[in-house]
Amino acid sequence: MKIAVAIISLLFSATTLACECLWQGPFKTVYTNADLVVYGEVERSQGNGFDLNIKEIIQGNDYREQIRIWGKKDNLCRPEAKEFPPGSQWIMALQRIDNPPEDAFNPFKANISFGRQDDFSLSSCGVYWLPVKEQRVSGNILDGSRWQYLDPKKTPVIMAVFKAWLQKLLPDEAITEAARPQSEARKLLNETKMFLWEDQRNLLPEPEQESDEQFSPVRPDLRSGLETHGATDNTGEQSSDQAE
Repeated sequence: MKIAVAIISLLFSATTLACECLWQGPFKTVYTNADLVVYGEVERSQGNGFDLNIKEIIQGNDYREQIRIWGKKDNLCRPEAKEFPPGSQWIMALQRIDNPPEDAFNPFKANISFGRQDDFSLSSCGVYWLPVKEQRVSGNILDGSRWQYLDPKKTPVIMAVFKAWLQKLLPDEAITEAARPQSEARKLLNETKMFLWEDQRNLLPEPEQESDEQFSPVRPDLRSGLETHGATDNTGEQSSDQAE
């Protein structure tokens, strides 16, 4: 009888603390509703929170270079903080903590907290985080099975391709193609294409500059040599000499 009561008690406790939420889908589905989307690196982790050094703000605004992110606590639908070790890099879609409950902080468990005002929380009800390694983004960006955050069969996407997709410069098909399982030869081909695309994208016209050369009667390729020997005169000076 005592054993049965103990089992029932454990089951009730587990049910009480279980997270319940509807699966919200891959990164594409969830990131647009986030308060802040960042690319950053974890500096330290303690309790159910960790500090993230921001490398780039992708969406939203925040003045801080480092933010505190809170994970799993009791029945909150958040990932465990230990999943984000120091030194790891991530793209995260975060929710800002506003008006935390009165019992959000327990002084007897200072490292375990709901979160402080203006800190951030990370949801586990969708693909709200994507691991980044060597400038390549993993995780289910466009699709995936329910409760699947990362498909090991997919190829990590080059960061430049991912950012171009976020900026609507590339379509979903570009991510699908980049994430397909690839041979070494295919990877090399795609990296070459990406290099050429970035190179072409960076070819911007030089700004027009007004200078004396635009109005000089001397050819620019000859002007420097003439100036060295003091052989150039301004148009105005030539006119004054003729007048005299």
